[in-house]
Amino acid sequence: MDREPALSPTLRRLLTVSLVLVPVLFFALLEGGLRLFGYGADYPLFIPVPEYEGYLYQNPEVARRYFKVQKNVPTSLRDYFKADKDSAIYRIFIQGGSTAAGYPLYYGGSFSRMLEQRLLQTFPGRNVEVVNTAMAAVNSYTLRDLVGEIINQRPDMVVIYAGHNEYYGTLGVGSAESFGRSRWAVNLYLRLQGWRIVQLLQNTLQGAASAVAEERPEDLPGNTMMSRIVREQSIPLGSPLYRLGLDQFRGNLRDILTRYREAGIPVLIATVASNERDQRPFNSGLLPGTDAQDWEARYGDAREALAAGDTAQALAALASLVRLDTTSADAWYAYGRVLDAAGRPDAARDAFIAAREYDQLRFRAPLAINDVIREEAARAGATVVEVEDALRRASPEGIIGRETMLEHLHPNVEGYFVIADAVYEAMRARRDIGDWTMPVGREEARREVLFTAVDSMTAGFRVRQLMNSWPFQPIGQQGPEVTPLTDDPIERIAFDLYKRRVSWYQATDALRGVYEERGDYHNALKTCLALIQEYPFAVPPYLLAGNVLVKQRRFADAVEYFLAADERGPSAAAQRMIGSIYLQQNRRKEAIRWLERSLTLEPDDAQAQYNLAGAYALDARFDDARALLNRLLVRHPDHADAKRMLGSLP
Repeated sequence: MDREPALSPTLRRLLTVSLVLVPVLFFALLEGGLRLFGYGADYPLFIPVPEYEGYLYQNPEVARRYFKVQKNVPTSLRDYFKADKDSAIYRIFIQGGSTAAGYPLYYGGSFSRMLEQRLLQTFPGRNVEVVNTAMAAVNSYTLRDLVGEIINQRPDMVVIYAGHNEYYGTLGVGSAESFGRSRWAVNLYLRLQGWRIVQLLQNTLQGAASAVAEERPEDLPGNTMMSRIVREQSIPLGSPLYRLGLDQFRGNLRDILTRYREAGIPVLIATVASNERDQRPFNSGLLPGTDAQDWEARYGDAREALAAGDTAQALAALASLVRLDTTSADAWYAYGRVLDAAGRPDAARDAFIAAREYDQLRFRAPLAINDVIREEAARAGATVVEVEDALRRASPEGIIGRETMLEHLHPNVEGYFVIADAVYEAMRARRDIGDWTMPVGREEARREVLFTAVDSMTAGFRVRQLMNSWPFQPIGQQGPEVTPLTDDPIERIAFDLYKRRVSWYQATDALRGVYEERGDYHNALKTCLALIQEYPFAVPPYLLAGNVLVKQRRFADAVEYFLAADERGPSAAAQRMIGSIYLQQNRRKEAIRWLERSLTLEPDDAQAQYNLAGAYALDARFDDARALLNRLLVRHPDHADAKRMLGSLP
């Protein structure tokens, strides 16, 4: 039998190389072709600010890296910062989920804006930038993925408030937005998702899954992100899925803190907190061996005792109930309420914490999340900010409730200020930024928070929308439609903002107009300062602030804002006002210089011409004054003041 001739070593090597190169070449050509024809997209974290050269802000579409099912993706606060960082800038980045983003208050109600304002007052010689990258419904996978791009922007510090979203945030172990439960696989996908081949594969699989998926009631339009993001509605304490969520958080947090430590960037990481006293458990369960009928009977006995006003009997019934089954979140919560009413706050606090721990719908982080935060911070040399303790100190009997929380875990303005204050004091203890010789006191900082009435009312609409849907309502049911409660013009402005009929800038400026009509210049100025905080590089907010200060007859302060406006872009309006104020102060030479500058930008401005003519006359430059008034009267022949001045010239 003839044998086939053996391949030579050279030919064998060529064949091996070909077998390797052919698929590599195929995928390279496929990747290049997809890019050539514009398939797919990149979503960088930071992009240039349109129309304002030299500034960056967070890409509103960056969350599309992580949300593949949701059509509407969350965004961050639009914090603008210099593309080129100089030595005068101290730059802080914020990472986290919806609480770190400031939901539902946002803007001046977020802890990041409160912190930035206070730091700028503490260090008037430093340009402190606090850049918030946090987004709703994201967890440690997103935070880990963004670390490299944050490091590229040369931060001086990173502040992290995260932990509530480890189970249901996008890519979490109980989330409807998931690529599996292997931390290694999910992070590998996030590293490769910029490849068009990966995007093609992902979109193909997603399309196939959508074609056969059944629509769930909580997926129907009009519901909140909170109601659409959940897949696993029951994650018992200590279950495999519960432990997997903790492992996911620990591993990702360890990677995050390690990378920042290696880059020489200090990290402040906060413990997380939630509403204990005023939030019932979302999903309570019983152990498999518990007699459900016996449990319900004892629960009924406790309710009857409460209805009869027999607190002692109710306490006894509930104590027996939690002994019967220690895993019932409802029993622990009811026990806590009765203990609280009976004046036993320490025992009540323990019961409320147990109710949160045994709540199987894990929107609120368990105690173990804060344990992981402390352990991993110690391992990496990061600083822990004990925010949960700070919120306890701000709460009656040390039980966190409606005094600092709006619903299950998002703070109100007082709660957000507590977080900002805790971070500020942690930075002060570390002696970050510079010389802390002029710290801003807590009371002063709280008074100057730039949180407007429109922001407050809009937040109220958002909370009502949130609580009208699952899990605050039964699946498939909606609460009453969100509508204004009064005919107050400020509430109408807020409702238009909530419905996205106007932008935040338009709503805030409209609020300023309402205050000015009422003669409330203090609050009118506050709205202007809120606009400046949001758009520190733009000219109009500074002009608005200067005009309000003029109406208050605070001319020296007004000049500072007009000067700031002109620094950000030559402004005839700012220059005219500076010149006019200087003229009123009898600073004729300076007034003439500024008014002449304004007319180079707007040569036919009647008010600037009239004021400059008056300045010329006071400076004995009568021919210049006469010529300017004659020029003014050519275009405005009925200008009575100009006629009188012209007639009075020698």
